[in-house]
Amino acid sequence: MHQPFRHISVSSPGKVVIAGEYAVLYGASALSLAIDRRARCTLTTHDEGVWRLRSSPPFWNETVSLEALLSKSRTDSLSSTLNWFARQKALPDHVSVHMDTLGFFLDQRKLGLGSSAGVLVTLYAALATLLELPIEVKDLLSVYRSSRVYGSGVDVLTSFFGGLVQVQDQIGTSVDFPKGIYLDIYEVGFSTETATMVDRFRTAFDNVPVTLQQSFINAADTVSNSLTDNNNFLNALQNFVQIYRDIDSNAKLAIWSTQHEEMYRLAADVGALYKPAGAGGGDIGVAVATEQESLAALRLKAVELPVNLLDLQQDTHGVRIEKSA
Repeated sequence: MHQPFRHISVSSPGKVVIAGEYAVLYGASALSLAIDRRARCTLTTHDEGVWRLRSSPPFWNETVSLEALLSKSRTDSLSSTLNWFARQKALPDHVSVHMDTLGFFLDQRKLGLGSSAGVLVTLYAALATLLELPIEVKDLLSVYRSSRVYGSGVDVLTSFFGGLVQVQDQIGTSVDFPKGIYLDIYEVGFSTETATMVDRFRTAFDNVPVTLQQSFINAADTVSNSLTDNNNFLNALQNFVQIYRDIDSNAKLAIWSTQHEEMYRLAADVGALYKPAGAGGGDIGVAVATEQESLAALRLKAVELPVNLLDLQQDTHGVRIEKSA
């Protein structure tokens, strides 16, 4: 089988959710920001051998035939992705793959920065390049759905596009970040399982008052519609956060963990706003302000808490083919 590329390296960014998490599952708009921790997939074809799968950290460590990878007995996301491509074009029999997502971890703890999405996006782009298929968001989402993930696609779309992405009904649109808005991102000391938190939220949301449900969805949409004015944006985000906390309290979800609640109170004291930036419970949160001095004051107050300020910046680049030969 002729292969135009023997060695391919692809990267894509992580994410933090600014607004609309959970609400996006019900048709609302979400805002997600790509950050400069990148997943990297390196793919090399060989003249003989089988598929060699390695990763850092070691969630992949396998030497296996392509036939076994495509077997119906496998239900993991890697097998689902390879099966999707095999339906488009024949895959080579001799490939080594290395996936690096170390930047999405801290002290062996998984941060809520979208590492699983980074794995999917970079593997998709590497395989599409290998097989000389176009790299298109519609195909990426088809791969995403084939992996039996029934989420909003926020992580995947942000990793694909980079920058600030508005997501609604699994459609991603690149938008400009509001001028005069500043962010700090914190890690709160322990990880959570996104799928578990989403399942808990879905169950609880069905039982909160309908008026509160609609207020949550409307508040998320209002944030996305307020990007051109920083004061309106911050006010809209404050409203979304308050309704979000009300739902969490009403349903006893504990998305707003003790650390998140304490950071919320400290941020309010210095004129900033704080919220979880993903599934909640653990992982990460984002502090937002119109004055950099407010964030600086929060950093001083936060040193006594079990939280870590993360050195993260916006990444305007989405998926990127870094090397091929």
